[in-house]
Amino acid sequence: MNVVLVLPTYNEAENIGKFIDVLLEKFQIIEQETDFTMSILVVDDFSPDGTADIVRSKQEKSDKINLLMNNQRGLGKAYIAGFKYAIENLNPDFLVEMDSDFSHNPDDLIRLLEPVNKGYDFVIGSRYVEGGSIPDNWSLFRKLNSKYGNVFARHIAGISHVKDCTSGFRVLRVSILNKIDFNNLNANGYSFQMNILYEMVMNGARVFEVPIHFIDREFGESKLGLKDIIEFMKNSFGIRFDITKRQLKSIFSFLRRPLK
Repeated sequence: MNVVLVLPTYNEAENIGKFIDVLLEKFQIIEQETDFTMSILVVDDFSPDGTADIVRSKQEKSDKINLLMNNQRGLGKAYIAGFKYAIENLNPDFLVEMDSDFSHNPDDLIRLLEPVNKGYDFVIGSRYVEGGSIPDNWSLFRKLNSKYGNVFARHIAGISHVKDCTSGFRVLRVSILNKIDFNNLNANGYSFQMNILYEMVMNGARVFEVPIHFIDREFGESKLGLKDIIEFMKNSFGIRFDITKRQLKSIFSFLRRPLK
């Protein structure tokens, strides 16, 4: 089975080279122990710090590395561009979302891939199931934003059976992704994580959560901003509205059925 890791980057020159080296080492182990074939797609938003140049230098040494230059800023836009490119050009069975700043531990990658062999379609590296965690040294604001952002998504957007709706470490089955119109996701930033989860579930994806320890980055800066938080809240209500429309449509369809 072909697995492509999609890594969005913007100003990750301090991390991306080392991260790719570690991933390539992990790929050797995974490919020896499983039937997965691994590769990387870096989606760079024209980083001014030379991130793409570092990726190109790594490409000279390995055919497992692909680079896509993306001219639309935002995490959601980067993932959408990366997913489309991978599906059209790299023939994946599964796509993996993962941060390239070591906040997601490459050692956990094989653990996230294991459930797909049991038929799961959407595997989440979860901070909020038993055994998962967020960094102790996070500021109170960041802890509250992470925790209650998930509460917001679960209860406002109606994805209550999933504990971590906003994790950025995931495995997605392409056969279900192909049922989704990416152009209708309306997610430029981090709300993409919630939107794509909702669409996968609505298209029948079986979800499984694997506990992970989220690690705070050592180099570079977090890209999360107020604009992302506002979009996230807006899209949560949008998903709730969509659920209500689907429910009403189902009720009206039932009521219109002729009596026997």
